[in-house]
Amino acid sequence: MRGLVYEGNKILTARELPVPEIGAGEVLIRVAYTGICGSDLLIWNGGYPRVKPPVTIGHEFSGVIEAVADRNGSLKPGDRVVVEPLLTCGECFACRSGEYNLCRSLGLIGIDVNGGMAHYVKAAADKVIRIPDTVSLKDASFVEPLAVGVHMVNQAAVRAGQTVLVAGGGPIGLIAASIARLRGADVYISEINPFRIEKAKAFGFHVINPQESNVVETIRAVTDGDGAHVALEVTGTPFGLTDCIEAAGTKGTVLIAGMAKKQPMVDTYKILAKELHVVGSRVYKKEDFHEALRLIESGQFVPGPFVSRVVTLDNAVEDGFVATEAGAPVVKILVELERE
Repeated sequence: MRGLVYEGNKILTARELPVPEIGAGEVLIRVAYTGICGSDLLIWNGGYPRVKPPVTIGHEFSGVIEAVADRNGSLKPGDRVVVEPLLTCGECFACRSGEYNLCRSLGLIGIDVNGGMAHYVKAAADKVIRIPDTVSLKDASFVEPLAVGVHMVNQAAVRAGQTVLVAGGGPIGLIAASIARLRGADVYISEINPFRIEKAKAFGFHVINPQESNVVETIRAVTDGDGAHVALEVTGTPFGLTDCIEAAGTKGTVLIAGMAKKQPMVDTYKILAKELHVVGSRVYKKEDFHEALRLIESGQFVPGPFVSRVVTLDNAVEDGFVATEAGAPVVKILVELERE
């Protein structure tokens, strides 16, 4: 088989690899599609210190079970599946209390072990989720990032009638905004990238360009001075976080999902003065995966418009990673390993 391997020093190579051997409690999956994530770009740029090259990247994938180690389980060869790629210890307080996405030694397939940007990948059977016959493998590869957005909106307890600000119109920002709108919220996205601005407008969102309008003043104007009920920070920038804190209204919720590249300075007085609820959102849990699948199966969320390109393993570096870093007009890029 072949896979896209991070070799270190900003080198990604599509090369021959051995097919993974599975042990007790594992399944072997023939990969169909894998999404290129911001985390993959971060790995490529050396921004994930815990990544020990060489490692096959990719954690947003769908495929078909090729083999199972335990035939007494419910999974069988031929099942079409996605995988919740979290690696947890099962022993720390977070794991014992059911909050395993907060495991103190949390890892991910495609980051800490070989991932799904290859023809075959192995995974623990209890992390494998069957997909409905009506959901294509291409659409199913979107379940993982959709689950991130589901978890964010659930953490922020978004509900109908609320005004929601999303700082950042990238893939996760657009996904979270879409789910918030499905919950009945009135959603505003702040974004400076021209392509992302037009994409957000095409999806029907209110868009604020901070380079042209003051985000906080705009939110106050449309809420009669009350401010946003919920503000989702997805950029990882100090400007996004400041806007969210200042735009949130009394007793509002500020959810932080973007990973800051450096420690931000925060005006804590504005948090205490409005008694804001500040919460974090880290990846997802299995229930978020199931909700994401239901949204796709029901047609409430359609992945197609989010997919800008489908590339092959051989051109994934040039047409995927290099192009994205160069500012190509893309939202999500999929690597096609095998067509349905």
